[in-house]
Amino acid sequence: MSAGQSVRRGYAYGVSAAVHSGPALGQRSASTDIFSLVVMATIVFVIVAVASDPVLAASAGRIFGTAWSDAIALLLRVVSR
Repeated sequence: MSAGQSVRRGYAYGVSAAVHSGPALGQRSASTDIFSLVVMATIVFVIVAVASDPVLAASAGRIFGTAWSDAIALLLRVVSR
């Protein structure tokens, strides 16, 4: 037996059991993928809805502007101490 074969065999037996449980990982991954898809679709829908309505866009701009300026003021207050 060559050294390469023994290294490969040692690696195959040295890996934990979690690596070999493919079907269980596949099912968990599918539910996670669906959840991620729903969350991403919801985020895109909200962004499109806010961007398409001028009143919502102005409100969101004011909210983010206020939050940004408050965050900068807080940071400057902490740094100046």
